[in-house]
Amino acid sequence: MTKEELLFLSLLKDHIYGTLNTTIQEDTDWDQVFEYAKDQSLNGVIYVQLRELSKKSQFITQEILDKFHFGFLSDVYSFANHRLFINQVIEKFQKYDVPYLLFKGWIVKEYWNVPELRTMGDIDILIHTTDREKTDSIMKSLGYERLIDNHAVWTYYAKDIVFELHDHMFYEHLTNEINYKSYFDQAWDYDEAKIDMNFHLLYLITHLAKHTINKGMGFRSYLDLIFICNKEKKLDWKWITKQLDQLKLLRFTETCFAFCKLWFEFEPPIEVKALDPEFSSFVTEKIFHDGTFGLENEQNEAAHSAKEITHSQSSYLNGALRLTMYRLFPPYRDMQLIPWYSFVDGRPWLMPVAWVYRWGYCLKHKKDYGKELLMEPFDKRKIIKDRQKLISDWGL
Repeated sequence: MTKEELLFLSLLKDHIYGTLNTTIQEDTDWDQVFEYAKDQSLNGVIYVQLRELSKKSQFITQEILDKFHFGFLSDVYSFANHRLFINQVIEKFQKYDVPYLLFKGWIVKEYWNVPELRTMGDIDILIHTTDREKTDSIMKSLGYERLIDNHAVWTYYAKDIVFELHDHMFYEHLTNEINYKSYFDQAWDYDEAKIDMNFHLLYLITHLAKHTINKGMGFRSYLDLIFICNKEKKLDWKWITKQLDQLKLLRFTETCFAFCKLWFEFEPPIEVKALDPEFSSFVTEKIFHDGTFGLENEQNEAAHSAKEITHSQSSYLNGALRLTMYRLFPPYRDMQLIPWYSFVDGRPWLMPVAWVYRWGYCLKHKKDYGKELLMEPFDKRKIIKDRQKLISDWGL
């Protein structure tokens, strides 16, 4: 790792433990540190740590602090804004007897040392499918515009605030046969507006696994795990580990905690093994490059193909052929979610029309891209195999 990467991780570690042990070097590339903080959505955290360290280090100038200050103010403003508008939405839900469950960032932030510094791109709320139309009317009455309309998540935007209304907590597959969608539908077994943190932690780990398989996840999600483990006194690790084993995520969780130990000297709540140096070095660099939720970069090339071929649990050739057929003939369950093919929603017999329309559009507007996508499992076999190994090394 570069000295800027080491500095960044050290500042995060100080924030976790409330210490000021980071050593500041005179020749630090602050532009690079700033990029890491921005890409990882941790600008406010880094500013707070630097502000305190500036009292004992001559190498942290006011100019450096000013560079990070705007990000800090933005985080604090965003927190206050989110609190104001979420209260309005919840008040309406309660008025019209709409059951709901808050999850992800809005719940997790309360475990952070400084909740205002736990950034969020949106507010996630779980509702019943039968309440879709009612909640849609409520959100529109509050001035929100529905930007995305599919069967999994409806997204609403207004006043720089984004709400995601889910009728299922989890709706994707990973690289195994587990039905995570069905498992996390158990969320409704818990009290309204608050999910048991043992169950929620399982969700956060599964969500982290999804992003790890796809295009990556930043350091913020690992800080979430650490803060929850440090502050939630009712975590039942015997139950959690049993559930993780059933979900085929125990080894992945052990790997995640091994990285928390490596980066932040965190003592995991479950037993972990030492990480392979080559694997840990690659993953650390990848996370720095991926940002908060993963980016399109060469390290994530053919990520979707690797995921689908692994999920097929068959030979590489069979998996590649199945993926090619899927890309030529996407199933109804997927096509109905795409706005351009919404005419098939509730009309599966129109799928041949949707396929022909899709082929025609791609031939006219995306011919080269379409050909590359169809041939990807065959032309990029080595890249995909390497990606599959990475998935395996993660324990997925």
